[in-house]
Amino acid sequence: MKLTPSDPFQSLVFVTWRRADYLVLAMARALGLGLTPCKPFLTRRVRVRLASDLARLEALVRRLLVLMVLERPLPPVSPVRAMAPRSAVRAGAIPGPRRHLAIPAFRLDEAAPRANGIQPPPPRRPSGPLRPRILSLDQPLPPPEPWEYPPRADDLVPSQPLVRRLASLWNVFDDPATHIARMARYIARSRAARPYRLAPLPPAARARHVPPDERDALRELDLEAALQLADLDSS
Repeated sequence: MKLTPSDPFQSLVFVTWRRADYLVLAMARALGLGLTPCKPFLTRRVRVRLASDLARLEALVRRLLVLMVLERPLPPVSPVRAMAPRSAVRAGAIPGPRRHLAIPAFRLDEAAPRANGIQPPPPRRPSGPLRPRILSLDQPLPPPEPWEYPPRADDLVPSQPLVRRLASLWNVFDDPATHIARMARYIARSRAARPYRLAPLPPAARARHVPPDERDALRELDLEAALQLADLDSS
């Protein structure tokens, strides 16, 4: 995309892309990610902040990709090739130990919001009474169950799925041309079956630690991307 000072919105897209690139790189360096994005556990405080930042930056990058794709006509839709079953691909393409270290592809679509505000079920808890802590005087205390610990900010919690999402987002800025082409093919193919839609901005876009100018830019980019997608469907 060429930067022209006479087009303020195009300049906004360019500056926002550079800013997101810097933020993603800073997040990866803060976690110490190297060639293998492996970080099985993070503290609870870091995991909460990482989940919030990822939700905001992923939504931002999808809208930037849509805007850069719609600057030009969409590519012709090619026939879908027959794909092998997923189980066969998993069994023969990548060995088991290496599969968990491979960087996943950046997700181009967005999850639909839950209907009627349905929330995921709470974690399972024992249905019976609490177990006795002292079995006998000559036996040591049994170790407490995970739910008997009060949650603390410095607890280590599983975080590898979030780290893999960060690695896939980092890969977008390493090879933007490939992901722009992926988004163009995805939008072109979705027009035949189901038009591409952007979900509402996540609550993380309105977090307190997000600078006001970044929140305003994200809202403006979201509005423009939705308008261009609506014009594309009506054409």
